[in-house]
Amino acid sequence: MTSANVIEYDIQKDDKRVGYFRKNMLCRLPEFSDLLKYEPLKEHMILEYYYDEEEELQEAEPQNLEDFLRGMIRFNKAITEYFKNLDTK
Repeated sequence: MTSANVIEYDIQKDDKRVGYFRKNMLCRLPEFSDLLKYEPLKEHMILEYYYDEEEELQEAEPQNLEDFLRGMIRFNKAITEYFKNLDTK
């Protein structure tokens, strides 16, 4: 297994790192729903980074954590339920 199968995420609030998440794309766990613990979601940012096949660091632009997780609604039951309950309050 190479690092090209792993995506890492820093979770930030007020420009400070408050958490870390690592996802191996070949494994089911951990689930992105684990990121729901960073509440309120809209006050947190997520920064995605990974090493490509040539072992060069690739970084995405930081994204609001709520927006990031809302983009997964169709793919994750726990995230779907979380936002369903949140949006009905």
